[in-house]
Amino acid sequence: MRALLVLLMCLALPAWAQDWKLDTAKSQVRFVIKQMNVPTEGGFRRFIAQASFDPAKPEAGRFRVDVDTASIDSGSVEGDDEVKRPVWFDVKKHPWATFIAKSVRRDGEGRYSAIGDLSIKGQTRALVAPFTLTRQGSGWLAQGRFPLKRSAYGIGGGDWADVVADDLEVRFNLVLLP
Repeated sequence: MRALLVLLMCLALPAWAQDWKLDTAKSQVRFVIKQMNVPTEGGFRRFIAQASFDPAKPEAGRFRVDVDTASIDSGSVEGDDEVKRPVWFDVKKHPWATFIAKSVRRDGEGRYSAIGDLSIKGQTRALVAPFTLTRQGSGWLAQGRFPLKRSAYGIGGGDWADVVADDLEVRFNLVLLP
């Protein structure tokens, strides 16, 4: 009977993780890419995130971030219109980019890596996203960055292939509240 109780408690442990809400007003998903060898910053105005973790054991956490690709802000109306087309994000067929972290690895004090899959434009690739997790009032700030190759997801090409770099950096600040 004692062994059964211990087994049930172990199975229930993941349920003790708390679900956290995204503070969209204080959160950001941004990127830096070179256009004609000049770094250009942009971002996305609409995204949602789900997080479930126990602050005492964040490595057992689960994260999901969904980005509305049509909400891109490249810094110009012409640029925004261009990257929504089929050769780029193809927002009509693929309105969301999604990262699902299946596990979290502790890399050091306050430093972690979310390990999962990133899906953009119908292409899914494994991704490790390093981040820091710091207390923010009653919530947490998950802040990180990771490199990405747009060609791995079939993004870009045509006349712009030589103008916009293949390598970019994604940056995120996600404020999570209880």
